Amino acid sequence: MTLSPGSRIAQYEIVAPIGAGGMGEVYRARDLRLDRDVAIKVMAPQIAADPEMRRRFETEARAVAALAHSSIVAIYELAVIKDVPMAVMELLEGQSLRERMRSGPIPWREAAQICASIADGLAAAHSRGIVHRDLKPENVFLTSSGGVKILDFGLALRRHAIPAAGPDSQTVAFTAANVILGTFGYMSPEQVSGELVDARSDIFALGCVLHEMVSGQARFGGGTPQEVVARLLSDTGNPLTASIAPLDLGSVVSRCTERLPARRFEAAADVASALRALLSGSAITVTLPEHRRSRSRGKSLAVIPFVNAGADPATEFLTDGISESIINSLSQLEGLRVVPRSLVFRYKGLQVDPASIGLTLNARTILTGRVSQHGDQLTIQAELVDTSTESQLWGEQFRPRLTDLPNVQQEIAWQISEALRLKLTGAQKKRLRKRAKVNPEAYQEYLRGRYFLDAWSPEAFRRALTHFERAIELDPTYAPAYAGLGDTLGTMSYYGLMAPQDGFPRAPAAAEKAVSLDPDAGDAYATLALGSLFYRWNWEASEEFFRRSIDLNPKLALTRAFFAILLATMGRHDEALAQARAGRELDPLSPLINMSVGWVLFFSGRCEEAIAELLRTRDLHRGTATDEPHSVVMVSYELLGKYEEAAQVAMGHACFGVPMDGLALLEAFRSGGAVAYWHERLAALDRAADTALPMIHYNYASVLAHLGRFDEAIGHIKTMVDMHLGACVFFAVDPAFVPLRQDPRYLEQVARIGVPQSLAPTRGD
Repeated sequence: MTLSPGSRIAQYEIVAPIGAGGMGEVYRARDLRLDRDVAIKVMAPQIAADPEMRRRFETEARAVAALAHSSIVAIYELAVIKDVPMAVMELLEGQSLRERMRSGPIPWREAAQICASIADGLAAAHSRGIVHRDLKPENVFLTSSGGVKILDFGLALRRHAIPAAGPDSQTVAFTAANVILGTFGYMSPEQVSGELVDARSDIFALGCVLHEMVSGQARFGGGTPQEVVARLLSDTGNPLTASIAPLDLGSVVSRCTERLPARRFEAAADVASALRALLSGSAITVTLPEHRRSRSRGKSLAVIPFVNAGADPATEFLTDGISESIINSLSQLEGLRVVPRSLVFRYKGLQVDPASIGLTLNARTILTGRVSQHGDQLTIQAELVDTSTESQLWGEQFRPRLTDLPNVQQEIAWQISEALRLKLTGAQKKRLRKRAKVNPEAYQEYLRGRYFLDAWSPEAFRRALTHFERAIELDPTYAPAYAGLGDTLGTMSYYGLMAPQDGFPRAPAAAEKAVSLDPDAGDAYATLALGSLFYRWNWEASEEFFRRSIDLNPKLALTRAFFAILLATMGRHDEALAQARAGRELDPLSPLINMSVGWVLFFSGRCEEAIAELLRTRDLHRGTATDEPHSVVMVSYELLGKYEEAAQVAMGHACFGVPMDGLALLEAFRSGGAVAYWHERLAALDRAADTALPMIHYNYASVLAHLGRFDEAIGHIKTMVDMHLGACVFFAVDPAFVPLRQDPRYLEQVARIGVPQSLAPTRGD
């Protein structure tokens, strides 16, 4: 079926042909009912006449429609019109990865970022039992907004069996043990041999794609299919040399493309983690001549979240708390690199392969454990494993009562330090051997509080608050409970989940109590710093507290991220970016820490860089109190005048807590330009005004400033200052308020906040 521009299919009006493939033709169309642009893939007539090919076409549509992930093209509808199958899909603007590669090899950092996003999409598909089987550069699309999309699930299969299939112009088929489908140069050895495949075949193809992106050459090349197969089966592929990319990247490629599936990464999520660790600088560059050789990782440890052997959700806080306490204790030791919580907790509840974990997390050793509870009796089985040799270095079983849990955690940390033969100072030995003096019930309440605070959602904050307060009631001398209480109160006050005048004064009071009980509590000083900034508006005191916190514990990644925000509000953008990146090196997958890098770039006016950074961050941002990555990307596009891109971001996302109608924004811009766009933004605020948190005043001030309604914008700013909202500290550096910077009324409000005089704006620059 050939479609001409202007013709109609159901509610779709054809705009123009986009391209053609082995399965049919693709058209750009307009969905007149939902008022959006789409792509329509129409099966070619000769293909539609083949029942098996129709089945495969429908397989692709159903497979993709079952998924919802930012790295997989979305299928909106599958229909049969005039006996011709067609799929209505998300319309993508940009170019295929193959087109991008025609201009030459891709810089290794960019290639690693792209492949990490591909791995994210594959992980989502694999989690639903879907294997792609034909991953290659032609089936990866790079969107103009910086996204990555996996295309063409036509060969996808469910479970782990390969059904027989006929030939396809995009694939190769021949008869061996079974009928094999795929593309030479990307097919795994098990595909070539006609064996059953699983998700690890996609991982093999991903490694081939990554190699080709950075080198410009196929991993397993050859002039004929026979040569390709011979190199593949003999494992004589082109190496990735150190002159092209770091050897650690070569290690990832080699691990992905191992001939035996059991020697590859076990999961696509592991590949994504390995690539992001390398990009963040947390992976150590090796200089060994052969990148398949075991890497020298020095003294490094990954504490894999302990398994809740009883599978009782009510005791999940115990297993998480034990793991996190051991991480915190060992992280403070010099000479040992401990993989941060955000990286290791991705493996919670998963079966771990020591060699894969070691490569992924760049850890020489891993600690695993199981916890079971019978009444007030715990059984904790812990094991320390060398990831290079997969041999046990240490193992022990502990049977403490709940009342002695804090001391058992310290004992585990001490025994690990002994097993790793760490050279500890006298102070470090004393701290590890120090027996905890805490009411056991208070300690359990504290662990529950940390568990909910880490969940980072409004309801979780409220539950964390209850548990921290209960811990303090049970043991008024327990410093960590006060520190947790201060963090929770400060967070809830900032987001408007409690009145700032109620929460902000209590947060530093709790932190001061923690410091008085434990002068070495570095995280409590960070809480004091945040209270000084967001409530007391005292920049000098805030900087002093942050520096004290870092002096006490330089490995507090979150402290560095928040310190970066303080420096950004002071206009010290280079220092801020250095601190944000230092925090990310310590904890590369933390959403909040990654957000700090994007925020610093945004406040310094580097919107393009902020967008690129936050698009990378968005998939890390799960279940947080705000939709901040998308929100900052959206307002960055707006500041750049890219309103269509901003509207696309708004589809399905809120902007700083306010629901947006992306389609309405897009239509407003296309029909009435920027002014109409901003009026639609204002209408969205009006619709949410009755139920929104106090932070909506910030949104109003920004939108009204863009509309030139300065009187109203400054009125909302004054309201925020009167309410003493924490976000007021950003007024002087937020690019959205540049139009107001010559207005005396705006300057008056900035002066009320106490912005440092060196930063206080006096002109419209």
